Amino acid sequence: MATEHFKRGDIVFREGDKSQEAFFIVNGLVEITINTSHGVQSLAKISAGEIFGEMGMIMDRPRSATATAVENTTVETIGESDFEQQILQRPDRLHIYLSTLFERIRKTDLLLTTSTHATVPLNPKPGPPPAREPVFRVKLRSHYDETGLAHDPVEKTITKLPFRIGRAYFDTAVSALTRNDLSIEDPTPYQLSRNHCEIDFEHGRFILRDRGSKLGSWVNGEHVSVDAGCISCPLNVGDNKITFGNNDSPHRYSITIEQLG
Repeated sequence: MATEHFKRGDIVFREGDKSQEAFFIVNGLVEITINTSHGVQSLAKISAGEIFGEMGMIMDRPRSATATAVENTTVETIGESDFEQQILQRPDRLHIYLSTLFERIRKTDLLLTTSTHATVPLNPKPGPPPAREPVFRVKLRSHYDETGLAHDPVEKTITKLPFRIGRAYFDTAVSALTRNDLSIEDPTPYQLSRNHCEIDFEHGRFILRDRGSKLGSWVNGEHVSVDAGCISCPLNVGDNKITFGNNDSPHRYSITIEQLG
């Protein structure tokens, strides 16, 4: 396998390019985007240890998305003849590949569904880029003491993006394929979906993005869900009130974004 290095902002491949290889990320971060009727939409962010670009290679079709290095990134290129040996026959890489693939399928299906039915843009329109990149601290905190749900308190400082949130479940075969960074125990009737939402940074702002959940989330009083026709909502610098599920759900949280510089 050959090793390639991409600087931040470099295009690894573009939508429509010929597919000749897949990529395994040694270090760095790559964003996968697609063109929709609402403009360019983010499909996934692929980080170290994950694979991308394999579907076009396997199916011998042009690239269906664009891959861009979000930061300085090193990848190993994998040809079709090496894919089985390097990925499918290695349990460590196969497990990561399958979980990444399922998350990608969910997002693609969600974008297609919302593009068909939504009457508003999926994401906020990008504004002018900031003069310099600010530094933020993002904290997530539960308010179960206020809602009365018998649940351990949750308090986390978010250090990776996207930060994925979903309902905890105990089927080992299925849970091994989830991509949640925070799994929340939820008694029936369920308010959270297994793959509920994620916190991300896009177009110079933090957002909460739905992952195809059944009930969606409420962000500062705004409903974010497929049924509401809006699958992402900007988060404000300062405190944000979040409710996972229905508006009266006991899963109430706050997301505090502090600008450090």
